[in-house]
Amino acid sequence: MISLPNPTAQTTIMSDMILYTCDDHACAYTVDSEGTLYYIPLSVNDTLNFNQIEEVDYDEIEELNAYEQVKEIHDKLISMMKVAGLYYQFA
Repeated sequence: MISLPNPTAQTTIMSDMILYTCDDHACAYTVDSEGTLYYIPLSVNDTLNFNQIEEVDYDEIEELNAYEQVKEIHDKLISMMKVAGLYYQFA
C-alpha cells in the first residue's frame, strides 16, 4: 500500500491521470507518463481548471521551503502511475 505524505490530501484516479490534491498548497499535483510533475491551482470553490496546469518549478518550491514535501508527493505519484501501468520508464 502507498501511504500519502499528508493526511488532509486526497488522491483521485482518472482514466489516465492521477491527481493528488494538497490543501496546504491549494493545488492538485499530477505527473505525466514520463514523470514530469505538474500542478493545477484550486479555485475558491475547490474546483480545478485544467487550462491553468503548469510544470512544477523546483527552484521556486525550494524557496518556499516545501521541497521535501513536494518531492515526496512526486515520488508517490510516480509509484502510483507505475502500479496503474501509466508510467513510461526509460531503459
